Amino acid sequence: MAILIMLALLALGYSLAGGRFFSREGNALPPGLAPGEAMAAEKVLPVLLLGVDHRPGDVGRADTIIVAFLDLKDKEVRLLSVPRDTFVYLPGRSSGDKINASYAYGGPEETAQAVGDLLGVDIVYYIETNFKGFEKIIDTLGGVTINVDQRMYHPAEGINLHKGVQRLNGRDALAYVRYRDYPMGDIDRIKHQQVFLSALADQALQVRNIWKIPALVSELRGAVKTNLSTAHLIELGNIFRGIDSSRVESYLLPGDPQYIKGISYMIPRDEEIKSLVAALKSGTSPQAEGQGDTAAAEGSSGTGSKTGQ
Repeated sequence: MAILIMLALLALGYSLAGGRFFSREGNALPPGLAPGEAMAAEKVLPVLLLGVDHRPGDVGRADTIIVAFLDLKDKEVRLLSVPRDTFVYLPGRSSGDKINASYAYGGPEETAQAVGDLLGVDIVYYIETNFKGFEKIIDTLGGVTINVDQRMYHPAEGINLHKGVQRLNGRDALAYVRYRDYPMGDIDRIKHQQVFLSALADQALQVRNIWKIPALVSELRGAVKTNLSTAHLIELGNIFRGIDSSRVESYLLPGDPQYIKGISYMIPRDEEIKSLVAALKSGTSPQAEGQGDTAAAEGSSGTGSKTGQ
């Protein structure tokens, strides 16, 4: 999830500021690696962020799909949420499917390819977590304070939250970001996830949480799966040291809901996606491209909607 990469960058940034690197045996920073060296050729690095729902007897499906466009020059993060019901033709398959099914077919690598094909972007790197990992990280931080804007109740998924400002522990935070019984279903769920990310980023930066960084880094080791090397993560931590939520923008993939053979999908708007992604890659404002802060209307996900900030 975007939440985890933000925490990883914050944790690494603080560790770097104190001159301490986290490492695993045989996975330390190579001698002589200068900041920015390994990624010097990149201005904007796309990284796929996955929150995966693993259940007994099931290989898992991608519950949350986000592409983080990491601007290494301007030190900004632009997050593009991809609804899990987005209709795509998956690699090597003739019939259409929901994009979150790609994980069941080939894990994070196939999801990276499917999302990359959809956006017209070469996505090499991914960061993946599961629900248990998410809960542990939130608990390590001592929870997150947020205004729950409505009653959230879905006992089959263990979701039972009441309206109002409250401090959510790991289990309840997971319930908040998973709940989807909204008028617009997954689209509204994504907007709530982005509200949560903003609150989490702000609270993780507070001075009182700095002493928790070593424990947080320890939890991150066991909670995430990634093909980014330790050197890459350290470098990213150095680049984004001191980042706050004002330098993080969230966007929603343009699309329209449609039923196909009785199954609900989100049909992507290809031309709008193309111009939105070009803006996210170049660092220009999508609003300047005629997309910006368009509110979702008539059940759609909006036109490159900027959300949650």
